[in-house]
Amino acid sequence: MTLNEEYTGTAPSRLYTIVPQSEENARKTRTIIDAHVHIIQPDLFSWFDPAKKGITFEGDWTPIIHAYHPRDLVAEAEGSNIKVIGAVHVQMNADDPVAEVAAVQRMSEEDGLPISIVGGGDLSSPDFEEIVEKEKAASDNVHAIRQIINTHVDPLYNYVNKEYMDDPNWLAGLRVLAKHGLAFDLQLYPTQYRRALQVIDSNPDIMFIVNHSGMWADRNLAGFQLWKNGIYELGKRDNVTMKISGLASTDHYWTIESFKPAIFTLLDAFGIDKCMFASNFPVDKLHGSYVDTIGAFIRSTEDLSQDEQNKLFVDNAKKYYKF
Repeated sequence: MTLNEEYTGTAPSRLYTIVPQSEENARKTRTIIDAHVHIIQPDLFSWFDPAKKGITFEGDWTPIIHAYHPRDLVAEAEGSNIKVIGAVHVQMNADDPVAEVAAVQRMSEEDGLPISIVGGGDLSSPDFEEIVEKEKAASDNVHAIRQIINTHVDPLYNYVNKEYMDDPNWLAGLRVLAKHGLAFDLQLYPTQYRRALQVIDSNPDIMFIVNHSGMWADRNLAGFQLWKNGIYELGKRDNVTMKISGLASTDHYWTIESFKPAIFTLLDAFGIDKCMFASNFPVDKLHGSYVDTIGAFIRSTEDLSQDEQNKLFVDNAKKYYKF
């Protein structure tokens, strides 16, 4: 197995677990609203260049630098018992975030898949509110904004070169979200949790939706403790919810058993009502197929009640992203 091998079929070793699966569960159709995907029109992203190897801790992005439509997401699950009935598109730093929103709305209508949109924008910019208003005008389905704020001492893990949460202009941008009734998709590392908790507590009227399981990037004991302790603190906040997604980004050779401890920790810290599953496709396609990824989530939670499973796979996404 090599980094970025593209898995086109089920890899049994990934989903092997000593826990037996009942025939009923094996046959059952699992309906899902995928709470974190990226619908891609390549010409909107100047950084999306297949001639450049986009090496990050996630690996080389070039295998996925191409168009990705709602129908492509649905097709990922064809032939399986997984049925995608909706998705949440999350911004990918388009040159023009308004054009990205408009493109996603158009593709959603063309392919017939309901999509809630997390738009983009720089909260610290003086024209941020104008951008938000234009995005909302471009689609009634814009219900959140994301600005990636991950900083790390290791350049491989570093996304931005600014501590946005310490910028008064950025903090003022959060108030724009409150004014417009929008949530904030929060993508950051455990080293940033302490400051994030202060920001979250100062903005109780904004829903913060943590991306990618809180991004446990430092894969050592100290890094695990920082992630785990912070997750439990975040879970205490009524205005914070968690997307269980992106696990493959920091666990390239994952199995169902390597996913389980993170999944169980997140469910324990946040509770069923504040978690939702998401694929992070096509990014996580670098490290596994859609059926395997969602299948791992299904197998990890199959002993929960039907109502609890429905919340994790459909109902909570409907609630927090206002389908």
